Amino acid sequence: MKPPYFGTDGIRDAVDGPLLAENFVRRLGYAYGNHIRESSPNKPLHVVIGRDTRASGSALSTWLTEGLDAAGVKVFDGGIVPTPAVALAVRQLDLDGGLVVTASHNPATDNGIKLFGPGGLKLTTAEEAIIEKRLEETPDLPRPARPPASFGLDARRHYKQFVTGILPPNALVGWTICVDAANGATAYTSPEILEALGARVIRLGALPDGHNINANCGSEYPAILAETVRTHGANIGIAHDGDGDRLIVIDETGATVDGDCLIGLLAQHLHVEGRLPGDTVVTTVMSNAGLAAFLEKQNLRLERTPVGDRNVLHRLLEGGFQLGGENSGHLIVTDRLPAGDGCIGALELLACLLRRGEPLSQARKAITLFPQKLINLRVREKVPLEGHAGLQNELVALETNLGKSGRILLRYSGTEPKIRLLVEASTPELVDQTLDELQKTVARHLPLL
Repeated sequence: MKPPYFGTDGIRDAVDGPLLAENFVRRLGYAYGNHIRESSPNKPLHVVIGRDTRASGSALSTWLTEGLDAAGVKVFDGGIVPTPAVALAVRQLDLDGGLVVTASHNPATDNGIKLFGPGGLKLTTAEEAIIEKRLEETPDLPRPARPPASFGLDARRHYKQFVTGILPPNALVGWTICVDAANGATAYTSPEILEALGARVIRLGALPDGHNINANCGSEYPAILAETVRTHGANIGIAHDGDGDRLIVIDETGATVDGDCLIGLLAQHLHVEGRLPGDTVVTTVMSNAGLAAFLEKQNLRLERTPVGDRNVLHRLLEGGFQLGGENSGHLIVTDRLPAGDGCIGALELLACLLRRGEPLSQARKAITLFPQKLINLRVREKVPLEGHAGLQNELVALETNLGKSGRILLRYSGTEPKIRLLVEASTPELVDQTLDELQKTVARHLPLL
């Protein structure tokens, strides 16, 4: 097993895979602890560990704690909390870092570890490379004779208090909101936050048992949420992934709202509130060109980064910008929290709708997205795309046929053995035709499963 160990967002593997084996996780805690010590060599170090609802999370948290203890780092146990709650705890308590045991939207048979540094910021790829090198140099650590001490931290309570304060008291009285918590960490936070603000909440995916996280529920499966919104005549439906850093929204008609529409509405809202420095929004290469066109009409600017909410965040911080996200559901509003947060994103959207005084189905009409389709194909091996001349030549020909209003994007998943194929064009027919040709092209040149 050789690096790189880190994917798009931390480390992720099957529960019985090599990256989640006891010795590896203990070594990771040790390597991470020594990494954060480099910037603070002469002070006591403290980090917080949180986890989602997977049954495997408790053991992984224990092994991380053992590795951190061997590196002389004290651990606060944040319990089951959304990933952004760990980022908040690091920031509020001025801790030296934080770790979250989660595989996000993956099934319970997978798990993973996300790493944060000071200020609640996700580690950069350069920092991950340093930790990977340390991991290679770290021998297996013996299991300690007794469990190391950790200190309890009610990170969930602090998070709920912080997020509830985003809207005025009773701001949601009269609203009915359906929430699908994916049987994950937000089962204990988002519904209670919305109820505290006065909403009537219909709960789905809110009975985690350690094995049902993301199982036909949550952000990856919005159909049941959409039907529930229609059945209850709800104002809106909100779905999270297992660790709560993602947001999928259903309008009052039961239609799923594209993530780029959400970003556009929030951009307009924050601009009106004077909270959009540089008149700039940051998204990734996956965002629809229709969002760029909408922002341009508002005299706002769009910047794109490589895929990954971490890339969006670091560009936001570099540019002094405030709003960014991915159309897959990650939303970052940095004056609230420098981390993707599905609940904060939902409250900002609700504030936008309250100000506009119109339902989401009407508000979303302000943004017209270009026809676009994305499919995933499984691969045996992630062959480098850039140096594949035959593939690149055919891609150029396909993209030329699309004209100036279309584009093609190929990229590998950072967490799964998949390649993502995206086609954007002027008409749905051209999208379908091009995507069909693109699949054939990829099958000719890459080792698909």
